[in-house]
Amino acid sequence: MIRLLRIFLTIPAILMFGFATAHAKAVDITADEITRNADGVSIASGNVVIKRETDTLMADQVIYRANEHVLEAHGHVIIKSDKSTIHAEQAFMDTEDNTGNMQKAIIILPNGERLTAERVRRINEHTYEAEEAIFSSCPIDQESWRIAAKRAQLNQNDGTLMAKHSRFELWEVPVLYTPWWQQSLRRKSGLLMPIVGSGKRRGTELGLPVYIAPAANWDATLTPHWMSARGIMGEAELRHISKLGKEYLNVATIRDTVTNSSRSRLEGEIHRQLPANISLSASGDYVSDRDYLADFASGTDASASYLQSAATLSQSGHIGEINNTWSLSASQHQNLLLASDATTLQILPRLESQALWSAYQNLNLHFDQQTTNFYRRTGLKGWRMDLHPYIEMPWELAGGGISATLQAGSHHTRYWLSQTALADTQPSRTTAEASLQVRSDFERISDQRGWRHIVSPILRYDFIDAPNQAALPNFDSGFGALSWSNLLSGNRFVGRDRIERTNRISFLLENRLQYKSDPKSSTSREVLIIRGGVTYDLLQQSIDTALQAAPTRPFSDLLGEIIIKPINGIRLYSSGQYNPAQDYWSTITSTFDLSTSSSYSLHIGHQITSNQYATSSELLSVSGSVHIASRWHATGDWEYDRLLKLSQRTTLGLAYKHPCWSLKFEAYRLNRPSGTSTASDYGYRILLDFKGLGSVGS
Repeated sequence: MIRLLRIFLTIPAILMFGFATAHAKAVDITADEITRNADGVSIASGNVVIKRETDTLMADQVIYRANEHVLEAHGHVIIKSDKSTIHAEQAFMDTEDNTGNMQKAIIILPNGERLTAERVRRINEHTYEAEEAIFSSCPIDQESWRIAAKRAQLNQNDGTLMAKHSRFELWEVPVLYTPWWQQSLRRKSGLLMPIVGSGKRRGTELGLPVYIAPAANWDATLTPHWMSARGIMGEAELRHISKLGKEYLNVATIRDTVTNSSRSRLEGEIHRQLPANISLSASGDYVSDRDYLADFASGTDASASYLQSAATLSQSGHIGEINNTWSLSASQHQNLLLASDATTLQILPRLESQALWSAYQNLNLHFDQQTTNFYRRTGLKGWRMDLHPYIEMPWELAGGGISATLQAGSHHTRYWLSQTALADTQPSRTTAEASLQVRSDFERISDQRGWRHIVSPILRYDFIDAPNQAALPNFDSGFGALSWSNLLSGNRFVGRDRIERTNRISFLLENRLQYKSDPKSSTSREVLIIRGGVTYDLLQQSIDTALQAAPTRPFSDLLGEIIIKPINGIRLYSSGQYNPAQDYWSTITSTFDLSTSSSYSLHIGHQITSNQYATSSELLSVSGSVHIASRWHATGDWEYDRLLKLSQRTTLGLAYKHPCWSLKFEAYRLNRPSGTSTASDYGYRILLDFKGLGSVGS
């Protein structure tokens, strides 16, 4: 028979189990048997459960001696709270001074860390002292590393474990002895695991990061980084976050022994939400010299040739029925392919705005403007203002089978130039434009409703009456070759200094085949997509032959694309541009992708560019990963230039992932000359990560 006893324990007894209260409160005890004698001793035996708010004590037997202010728990003692779960054979609590002792105890923390000890003394609600202690964050049945110590103190308030006369053990084999060890259980200042690596261009590398966390909302990492072939690099990374936003700053500098010069990189980001729904975003990336990234950066950064730093202040809102968006920005650019940035264009500043008024259901009135100051130390500079009012009339047949959009408007652009050889320092340009795009979707669904075939023809007509613009300044415009991104566009110039003179018809035909195994399901899978596109130019004229050669024939190249997904995990893609007049393929891109969750993946890519179209190239790339055994993964990446008959990049990696630790090894070779070295670069990277401790490597 289970009995229930409501007794009133003193405050200290309640605190022992984390039942902190301002006054003594009733505690419900359930057990198979409960007795209470004349001396004030209460004994609960068999499946004892004591509950108080969010804390629970369970044991085979609990004895409470009211006169001595002692609470004893025996046999399979479990104390659960939001701060920890404690397992012990016995627990003795002094309810007057809030202390206690536990025998053969295991303290499990919320993130899975575990402290096992022969004896544990509780100093207060958050602090424990342990003897013959073992600490680890590994799963209990797969413990690969642990810290063994004669004595240890666990402080959950500041998130640390302080161990004395401690050993770091791998598979219970001691590998390091230290008289003192401090282990952080959460974000805390201290040393991080070292960085190690080796390569031909930088030599042997060793870094020792120092983590600093003085406040809850900001921290920093300081890293002295020694490179045997280059010298010592100092790196500082700062991070801050608040309700208004976040900031990040990274500074790296080195006195390079190869170049005998000081070299550095500065990176940063700021994102702030200001009053009145105003947002501030800024990002910076600046290097001291043209070869810094090639010598010291890793990944895709090593081959970057253009860096930008920018800041933008923006706001979106409504003025009556008008949706309004504006932004004020500035940007600084580094062209690493040039000897200096004297001729590199900078934007200081740019003001943009867009206004939209939905006057009627099928009538939208737009007014966009952009005003920019283009600056550089050498060359043309000045202001440009571009005004773009236009109307938009969308229309859709009931059911969406046919849709159309009519647009009509004008561009007016004016310049205010300084230090120019042009006769006119305030040139201007005005264009008139109109476009109509019509789309139809024809579909057929199989009788079993598992297959769906959709044919979508899209027809677009563009007319732009633009003057010859060869005499106008050009700050940011370039002509884009025909592609899927500009096929249905009236103006294929990027930037706003040039606008095409257009009288063009564009056509796109798309076929899609969809399948779903369950006809009742709302989701389907794209099995096949085939697209083809072409344009017909009625004018065949150029507004600036230096940037855009006049078309020699009305029909453009033919664009084609096919995507096949026969089953989940397999994707075949091919895209090309064909010149029917001269009978050659301008570009061909083909890829094959195979993936099945985390078991394996494979990517094969082949890209060809004809020398009749642009600079000739032919690249073959292969990358993939495979699950070769339990916890083992192999990775590889290879890029081959078939024209040069040279492997540009090769990497091979092997990774082992254990629930308690992981190891990654990667060997690489880069044949591209870069930075201050013209020789190929090769080396290896290794990363050893211990769960709860950190990582060694790079």
